[in-house]
Amino acid sequence: MFGTKFSTKDSQSYYNYYNDIAKRVKNREIDILIVVNMFLTGFDSKPLNTLYVDKNLKHHGLIQAFSRTNRILNKNKSHGNIVSFRNLKKATDDAIALFSNKDAKEIILLQPYNDYIDDFNEALQSG
Repeated sequence: MFGTKFSTKDSQSYYNYYNDIAKRVKNREIDILIVVNMFLTGFDSKPLNTLYVDKNLKHHGLIQAFSRTNRILNKNKSHGNIVSFRNLKKATDDAIALFSNKDAKEIILLQPYNDYIDDFNEALQSG
């Protein structure tokens, strides 16, 4: 698609690949980026707004990964979204308590998606 050709045969080639991907994400040339480790932590791109997680994360790695999407961009992007395919509730609560405030989890986390659906259906039926 981009007419590039990179290799993982040596560290310089991989470094060039990494920098090319980082530049394309920041320039909004790439809409979806599937990662294992390298872009999960230590990478910052304010336009990113959704992180789909299918990895058991904890402590520092969890906070770092989640923070990838929580960079404020402008008035239209004041927070990010995390969609988790793993049950990370306890790990998330533990990480927040460790790195922030043990009571902060009730302030900074939204309810699980199904809670919003239940509330919506209840309001729909009663109203």
